Amino acid sequence: MLNLSRYPMVVTLADRFGYGLLLLLALMLSMTYMPFMESAHLCGMALSGLWHKLIIAVFVLLLTLSMVNVLPRDLGIFRMIVLFVGVLLLEWLILEAFLTGEAFGIEIRMLIIPLCAFWVGWRMSLDEHRMRILTLVFALGVVLVGLVVIYVKGSGFSITSEYFAEHKNSLGPMLSTAAVLCMGLVLSSKGRKNIPMALAGLALVGLCVLLVLTIRARAAFLAVALVLSLMLFQRFKSRYTLLSVWVAILIVVAVFILLPHSMKQYVHQSLFSGFSGGDISSGRIERNRQVISVLVQDPLFGHLVNPTKVDVAHNFLLWELYEFGFIGAFPILFIYFLFLIMDIKNIIQNHVTKLRSIGCYTMLVLFVISMFEYTLPFGPGTSTVMSFVLFGMALKAPLKGESFIMENQSMD
Repeated sequence: MLNLSRYPMVVTLADRFGYGLLLLLALMLSMTYMPFMESAHLCGMALSGLWHKLIIAVFVLLLTLSMVNVLPRDLGIFRMIVLFVGVLLLEWLILEAFLTGEAFGIEIRMLIIPLCAFWVGWRMSLDEHRMRILTLVFALGVVLVGLVVIYVKGSGFSITSEYFAEHKNSLGPMLSTAAVLCMGLVLSSKGRKNIPMALAGLALVGLCVLLVLTIRARAAFLAVALVLSLMLFQRFKSRYTLLSVWVAILIVVAVFILLPHSMKQYVHQSLFSGFSGGDISSGRIERNRQVISVLVQDPLFGHLVNPTKVDVAHNFLLWELYEFGFIGAFPILFIYFLFLIMDIKNIIQNHVTKLRSIGCYTMLVLFVISMFEYTLPFGPGTSTVMSFVLFGMALKAPLKGESFIMENQSMD
């Protein structure tokens, strides 16, 4: 592939244009779930359809720009991923030929989009200042959408007995991602001059969590609560790990005890009122059991050879195994666990006060939610693309060896 590192002006312009496109993409993704998107029309076309086409255009252009200055040293982590994507494609062609399963096309798209987003993040060179701007653009956009949704679809900050937000399972992960990003903004802010930024980030964290509770995205709330707790533990842990764990637990308990009664009731109503299916899981435990029973009978091919119909299992791993069996789902699950292992490894190795490492924590949000939803962490793209972009940035080589692009950024 052509190496453009000999032409610094070209690479610098591509870098700046790519950063502008990334900001635009972050804003467009956050605005996807505005209530008027589905009902409004422009030039005879539904605004939601036109909006998705524009997102695709920006994403493809950003992906094209990310190919500039691809160096061999950057390709090591992708050899295994590319190999298994190739295996997935080959396997899909074989299974399509013999089993005519339309679902495989969806599975391929489900993987290609996040892998491309991961590549874009891997190729982006952002310093702390740019990361802060990106965080604020995405978080403010998502918060704005959340506020519009609860006031248009619901009655503001009040818990309704019904789930009023049609897209709560997509908006919830985006709000959780924004909350984790803003907590990264808080933990990475150092010195008195950054106090306003830290306070703004803390306010956005609280607002994002409150919106998640209001739309009643319970899996997203659990994910953001666990990941925020982990971030705080990572920030304040010492060599006395066990003592740090107990201190963290005591802080969480103390905060909950000190919350006003109205806030405690708000949390309780969000998590425990209006169940469907007769239990706290809204019938998901029973559906998972049904899927497991099918897998016990046909673990290798699952539903491909077993005609037993079950309701959708709200667990990514179980549903993939049910749909395709262990043989068909292996490439997808391999990539899932590959990313999970890389994520955990980098959370252990990197410090939470580095804003660019926050992508590991936003990715962890998706993995937690995947235990309760059947599309995450890979889809839908509108709610997961930013997490994969940020994850790619977090796994990129340290800033220390960042070529002339970072140097030019520091001189601007």
